[in-house]
Amino acid sequence: MKKVIRLTEKDMENLVKRVVQEQEMEEGIFDPVKNVYQGLKGVWRGEGYDYYKYMSSLSNIIRDLKKADKPNLKMMNDLTKLKAQILASKMPRSKRDQLERYIDDAEKYFNQYQLSLNGIEAILNTHLKN
Repeated sequence: MKKVIRLTEKDMENLVKRVVQEQEMEEGIFDPVKNVYQGLKGVWRGEGYDYYKYMSSLSNIIRDLKKADKPNLKMMNDLTKLKAQILASKMPRSKRDQLERYIDDAEKYFNQYQLSLNGIEAILNTHLKN
């Protein structure tokens, strides 16, 4: 017979956080082994141990950067909402334009950063998957 267990919302939240933390810890555990494997694959292909090992390390760092950027994506969405509020406000046009430029610059640089990470990740994945 199955047992019925009652969990509070807080218990469930703690359980989910714990599982997520354990999963994140496990992802990085095998990175050094994976880097060595990729290095050996580079030797076998004649392209060099260090090249593939460091390419694998770079791939791991990009993965971690993208994970760390999740809160930044939320902040960028908040900036977009703020920009809409600014544009709808009744402040003087020159002040509104100045604030809009600041937000546009932040969005532009963040988007360029994201595109760079995605481009590097795509190149690395192509090399490392083959």
